[in-house]
Amino acid sequence: MRNGDGVVFPRVSRRYWLAATASAAALGTMASVRAQEPKLSPDESRAWDEVLARAKEVGLAHLRVRTTGRFLAVGDVPDAFMTQALDICENLLTDYLEYFQARKFSIHPPKQRMTLVILPTPKAQLKFLGDDDPDDEAEPVFDPDANRLVFFDLRAGGVRRRGARERGNTVTLCHEASLLIFENTGLLHPDADVSTAIREGLASLLENRPAAGRFPPAEANGGKIAQFVLNRKAPWIPVSRLLGDDKAFEDASTIRLAEAEAWMLIHLLIRFPKRLPGLLRYLDAVNARRNSEHRLEDACAHLGDLDKLDKDLQTYATGWWEFYEKLPESQKAPALPKPTRG
Repeated sequence: MRNGDGVVFPRVSRRYWLAATASAAALGTMASVRAQEPKLSPDESRAWDEVLARAKEVGLAHLRVRTTGRFLAVGDVPDAFMTQALDICENLLTDYLEYFQARKFSIHPPKQRMTLVILPTPKAQLKFLGDDDPDDEAEPVFDPDANRLVFFDLRAGGVRRRGARERGNTVTLCHEASLLIFENTGLLHPDADVSTAIREGLASLLENRPAAGRFPPAEANGGKIAQFVLNRKAPWIPVSRLLGDDKAFEDASTIRLAEAEAWMLIHLLIRFPKRLPGLLRYLDAVNARRNSEHRLEDACAHLGDLDKLDKDLQTYATGWWEFYEKLPESQKAPALPKPTRG
């Protein structure tokens, strides 16, 4: 659909909306049987040894390894949970490669298996990462320095408990796994200065999917739309601020709106055919940057007039708000609450 300003508002099928919004907390409720016995390359063996050494250092024992064709999982969780996490990541990667390659993004398959560390509790994760936060502050995270995802079963608590359970295991795993995938497939260079809005917007494009089977990226993200609706009375964050610095993502009063706007921005740039080539050029430019000095310069050069883009994004956001308001209450996804800490 196209509104009067020329902004494309995508059609959302009921099937995809219901499938995506049903994903919360699905990981851990069903079994999968696709994991294989490990046969590791030298680099993968090194990654496995590094995880074991770290676990031994902090007193974590009983770690096992499972692999699929493109992922290596190390952890101390039930086999069904670990295997299902691997299955979700494999499907996520397949859908991502298919969707992004079809749209001419500069990406490639991963050169080796990517590492997941899957632990049973927030306390185990905090020990592994060397954090001294309280258990309920723990959250699954992509560790770019170690190039691995460290994840725990959210049903055990952590990540500001209520918010985590509303997001669900599957959404959180897919979000953080997406960040791991981006840096191992060439979409985002590990050393590039990429704004948080771009990283989070891209990951949010992939996070909302069922716990089993294939699912196309860039469908409606009910959680992010709900976040926008919940925070709609807060001051709008201009595109120039989203892309120019990361402060909106560091402030507890603005982070939820910033996350919602970031998803809508990336969704607009990918789904609007006249905007997509600029996004491709923009990512190529920022991947070559190693500091933030040229953020707005690059954005203007490749995404066009940022005031015009901001106006289009506000129109797009209003369209999603109107779409959400017309949904039956039973189909409205929960939004993350505002964090209690910055």
